[in-house]
Amino acid sequence: MWIALGGLLVFLLIIIIGTNLYKNHQYKQTNEYKLLESGYTNEEIKLLEDLLSEEEVTKLAEAKKDEFLIEVLQDPYFIKNYLDRYMSYHAENEGKSARDVVATVNTNTDYDYYTQDFDTNVEDDILMLVNKYYHLNEDYQPSDLVNINNKYYYGEGHQIRSVVYDAFIDMWNEANNDGIYLIINSSYRTYTEQQEVYDSYKDSRGTTYADSIAARPGYSEHQTGLSLDIFSKEHTTTANFKDSPAHIWLCENAYKYGFIQRYNENTEKLTGFAEEAWHWRYVGVEVATYLHEHDITFDEYYAYFILNG
Repeated sequence: MWIALGGLLVFLLIIIIGTNLYKNHQYKQTNEYKLLESGYTNEEIKLLEDLLSEEEVTKLAEAKKDEFLIEVLQDPYFIKNYLDRYMSYHAENEGKSARDVVATVNTNTDYDYYTQDFDTNVEDDILMLVNKYYHLNEDYQPSDLVNINNKYYYGEGHQIRSVVYDAFIDMWNEANNDGIYLIINSSYRTYTEQQEVYDSYKDSRGTTYADSIAARPGYSEHQTGLSLDIFSKEHTTTANFKDSPAHIWLCENAYKYGFIQRYNENTEKLTGFAEEAWHWRYVGVEVATYLHEHDITFDEYYAYFILNG
């Protein structure tokens, strides 16, 4: 009896060992095992499985660890549909960080300006995007334009959308209480007016210069009725406004009224325009506050929260 029992125990032991060996063999065929062997952490593997397809994860499991891919996936503004573009752009620009790559692709600036052409979705209302890739039709005109009181501008008469005008007056009053007298020198422009501005630069110094300083007709935010060029009584030129008390005040307070400085220092690649301290765009308090707190361009915000959302 003892001999039979011993034989049974040996048989069971062989089954257990065999089962464990089989399970171990099977586990070594899994993506998880291969990824761990390649140097991915458990947290990184979960990230891959959450954001990529099973086929994509399997392909990664057969290759060396891709550190850059992990950085891209961890970027707060990563968009899954752009993954191939992120990786292609990185392959051609290896010195750029994942943050730069994601921002570039999200804003379409991995393409040359004006080479990708999309109709602006005017249904986005105060959050519509107009830049060197998104354009308005020739006949677009806001339906709620109002005249700006001459107390607030110099030059010819001005118009702006009513929601922007109301917000501007609230902002103007607060600035005035702080000893700042804001003044508008450009507001809503028709397609035709923008054509005249662009052509004047083009005729005098060529297309390259014109594109560097003005938007092509249909690609100007001024046609939305949501943008204002704002100066002050004491500082009325593009040369002296940036360091003025008025500009400093706007940078610290404009977001509270729904305005953002549309073109900032060091964002020319993403927006298509060099810094313009005077160009302020209305996007509403919620979005302006987010942009103020997170230091990203409106173009990036639009790609992630509106197109991707």
